[in-house]
Amino acid sequence: MSDTAPPDLDILRALTEAGWAFYRNPARQRADDQLVRGLAGDGLGRAGAAVAVAEARARGAIAAPTRESPLPDARQLAAARALRALRERIAAVETRLRGAAAAPDRDATTQILSESQCDALVALDAALLAAVARLAQAPDEPALAGLEGLLARRAALIAWR
Repeated sequence: MSDTAPPDLDILRALTEAGWAFYRNPARQRADDQLVRGLAGDGLGRAGAAVAVAEARARGAIAAPTRESPLPDARQLAAARALRALRERIAAVETRLRGAAAAPDRDATTQILSESQCDALVALDAALLAAVARLAQAPDEPALAGLEGLLARRAALIAWR
């Protein structure tokens, strides 16, 4: 996603028909944040489940040891281990995403976001939900790395609080 390109807000509009109205109402900032993070966490859960199924299939394809071949095939074992590592990384990202809320629990009405901060946060949220949807469809390392980059940008944007 280019920093100058407008975000695709169809995902956010489908949630509340609000689109750009996310984070504009100080009384709803935390609720908007929780909604986006919850949906992204659900998508990550689906991606992790898909990887777990693929890992189980990969481990099931490993032949049982015999006298002639007591060790498993190294390539099959490496593939199963890679899937396990991917599943664990997805779980770690989901935990980080579902962790502490970006907006504080206390009354947020004293923390008014500027228009540019709202725009940037909405753009990142739209990109985040789109990246999670892509990852849930086809979980792989590059998609997860892109998602982690978006989360880092989102955390940096919210760090001003």
